[in-house]
Amino acid sequence: MPPHLWNRSFVIWLIGSAQSQFGSALAGIALSFLVLHQTGSAGKMALTLACSLAPHLLMPLAGAWVDRVNLKLPLIGADVARGALQLLVGGLALAWGEVPLWLVNGAALLTGLANIFAQPAGGAAVPALVPPQELARANGLLGGAGQGAWLAGTLAGGWIVASFSPAAAIVLDGLSFLIMAALLLLVRLPARAVPSGPRPSLFGDLLDGLRLMRRSRTLMFTPLIGLVLNATLAPLMVVTPKLMESLGAGAQGYGTFLALESAGMLLSGALIAVLGQRLAPRRATAAGLGLTSGVFAVMWLHPVTGTLLACAAALGFGFGVLNTPLNTLLQQMVPADYLGRVFSVLGMVSSLGMPLSLLLLSPVLDQLPLPLWFGLAALLMTLGGVAWLLVVLSERRLPDLHPPAEALAG
Repeated sequence: MPPHLWNRSFVIWLIGSAQSQFGSALAGIALSFLVLHQTGSAGKMALTLACSLAPHLLMPLAGAWVDRVNLKLPLIGADVARGALQLLVGGLALAWGEVPLWLVNGAALLTGLANIFAQPAGGAAVPALVPPQELARANGLLGGAGQGAWLAGTLAGGWIVASFSPAAAIVLDGLSFLIMAALLLLVRLPARAVPSGPRPSLFGDLLDGLRLMRRSRTLMFTPLIGLVLNATLAPLMVVTPKLMESLGAGAQGYGTFLALESAGMLLSGALIAVLGQRLAPRRATAAGLGLTSGVFAVMWLHPVTGTLLACAAALGFGFGVLNTPLNTLLQQMVPADYLGRVFSVLGMVSSLGMPLSLLLLSPVLDQLPLPLWFGLAALLMTLGGVAWLLVVLSERRLPDLHPPAEALAG
């Protein structure tokens, strides 16, 4: 275990994650407008996003495998695969001008497949990079640095898409994944202990992880909070670019919206890094749910460019206060050997909300008034916040899920 926060591996991870977030921010804007410019349909954008999220249904099995291997294997492999796919789509768009939608959706599906290994591996790696007492600060720093890079990427992405083409931004994202893969070679992660005797199947490992989660109401309910959040955000991710186009703000306006949202998340990351262990994760999550619900209500009632941009920073702050403490809570509660499985269940259940809501709602996304989706988001976030408070009140004291010292010694 590293003796202090600012060790070599954590600094490399911090830098690599930030530059990767910069590239992902570029691609987030670019891919939306690549599909929008080719099809003119928010529904088609929703289908592409659904393709990238559909593989998350397999994430629990991927998480069980991640808990068996050196974490560098899924982390580096996923970054190489995602980088190659982004370079392929971006390169073909530069060469052809347009890319067939089936190819874009196919690349999105394969990228999602790589994500199901990278996401639980990333969640499991962070506790191994810093001392336990510095975990909250480390997550705050990672969130702040990542959102600072995302802020720069969204500002640059809007300008690149408007001045050049979406393809250029997608190529840059591919390069950022390959840089992250190279940096991961320099990160030290502890070796996994190899158990003696026959190893249970991946399905058996997954059942062990679910049995662990059942020991805490908070742990069981956390994936459902992610489900509500992602089901709420999914239609907004494809409606907001079109709303900005209809208001005359276009790609640059959407980029500014995302940049302000990132600025809010950057501020929340800085606050969490300063407060560290003094910030109660479950209370912070409740506050984040309440804040995002109120902001969505304002966006629904007054959907003009100025209001949307003003609300973006508050929305980002709410997301940061909600997400970062939740990750810290899981990393503190769950034994290291189970982190991949628990994070994969969280990722699968929460991500399931996006493809399901997109597939169900894509036929009507272009038919209903665009601001109505913000009102529905406010309602869902309010219901999620009330449910979270009920769970917290029913389990005031969190159970200790770590095995006793004598079991570890044995």
